[in-house]
Amino acid sequence: MIEIIRYPTPPALIEITRGDRVESVHRAHVCVVDTSGNRRLSFGDYNHKAFLRSSAKPLQALAVIVSGAAEAYQLSEREIAIISGSHGGEKFHVETVLSILAKAGLDQKALQCGIQRPLDASASRELYQSNQKPMAVHHNCSGKHAGMLLTAKYLGLDIDNYLDPTHIVQKRIVELIARVSDLAVAQVEIGIDGCSAPVHAIPLKNAALAYARMINTECLATEIALAFKTIANSMRTFPEMVAANQNRLCTELMRVGSNLALTAKAGAEGYYAVAWRDPETDEGVGMALKVEDGAQRGRDPLVIKLLQLLRVLPDPLPELLEQFAERPIMNFAEIEVGNIRVRL
Repeated sequence: MIEIIRYPTPPALIEITRGDRVESVHRAHVCVVDTSGNRRLSFGDYNHKAFLRSSAKPLQALAVIVSGAAEAYQLSEREIAIISGSHGGEKFHVETVLSILAKAGLDQKALQCGIQRPLDASASRELYQSNQKPMAVHHNCSGKHAGMLLTAKYLGLDIDNYLDPTHIVQKRIVELIARVSDLAVAQVEIGIDGCSAPVHAIPLKNAALAYARMINTECLATEIALAFKTIANSMRTFPEMVAANQNRLCTELMRVGSNLALTAKAGAEGYYAVAWRDPETDEGVGMALKVEDGAQRGRDPLVIKLLQLLRVLPDPLPELLEQFAERPIMNFAEIEVGNIRVRL
C-alpha cells in the first residue's frame, strides 16, 4: 500500500497584480516563536523543513567563538559580523576578510568558496571600471569561510578539506546548530550551498527558536550563550558588515530596529530569519520564513509586512525600508502597471 502524506499548503501571501487582476502569487511558510517555545504566529506549515542557506551564518559562526579561535586570533566585532554575514564585496568588506585570514597566517588562496562578482552594484561597477577581475574574497560568503578556516587552523586541523561535511569544524557546526534549535544532530539535514560549504535544513519552528535565543540566551550553556550574544551584538553594531553599506534589507532593518535589538539575516531561495526583543515581556522572539518558489521580490515585502503586523516596525515605514515593502510595479516607460502586495 502506498502511504499518501498531505502537507499544509502554504497560503498565497504575496500577490503580483497587473491592472485589477492578480497575475502571479508567491506562497510562503512562516513561523514566529519566543524563547519559551510558544508559537506566536504561523502561516502554512510551521514544521516545514528548509535549508537556511545564508540565514545559517550567525549559527555557523558559533563554532568560531566556542572553539576559542575568535579569542586566540583577537577577532574584532567587525570581523565577527562579517563572518556572520553575506557581504557586498565593497572595499571595506574585502579588507576585513583579508584581515581575518592574515591573523591566522593565511591569504585568500585558502578560500574555497569560488569566485563571485561583488553583490553590491557600485562595488561591482568599480571593479569593472578599474579592469580588475573578481576574486574569492569578493564572494559574499568569504567571511564565513574565513571563520571556518581560522577555526580549523586554531584546532590544528587540515585546512585543505575544511568544507568536507565530515571535517571536525563542520561536525561541530552541526552540533551547535542542533543544540540552539532543540534538535538532535541526526535531525539536521545537510546539503551543499552555493559557496560549496555544508548548509543545513531544519524545521522553521526550530530555526525561529534558534534566532529567538540570540536575544535571550538564558536557557543555553554559558559558552554558547556568550558566543550568541557576541555574534548578535556584532551584527547589530556593524550591520554594514552583515550585508552592505546601503540598499540591503538586513542592514537597514538592523539600523531601524536597534531599540528592539533586532537581528536579521537573509538566505537565498526565499529564506529569511529575524529576531528581536519583546518590549513587554523582555523575551526573545524569532521568525523564520520560506517563500515556496524562492522569490526575493515576494520575500522582502512579506518580511516587512509581518514585522509591522507584529508591531516590530511602525506604519508608516521609515524611509530606509520603503524600497523593500509593498510597492507599485513600473514598466520601462515608468508607467505604473501593477503592484506587489502582501495579504495577511
